[in-house]
Amino acid sequence: MPKQFLLNPDGSIPANVNLQALQEAGIPLVLPTPMPRTPGMVAVEQDPQLIDGVWRQVWLEEPAPTTNGEE
Repeated sequence: MPKQFLLNPDGSIPANVNLQALQEAGIPLVLPTPMPRTPGMVAVEQDPQLIDGVWRQVWLEEPAPTTNGEE
């Protein structure tokens, strides 16, 4: 996964962040998205995607591992 910086949920940048340093380093500013929580599934973060000009956090749901008592 490439380097990324997650923004605040409202899309704002925290006051103590050096925006210029992030831009110079080529680190994209990524809008977080809620992690899906579906019973029986596990959310796995993917590389961010550029959607409508905004980098967004992306999740993929996979079946949760099953435990059958075997080791």
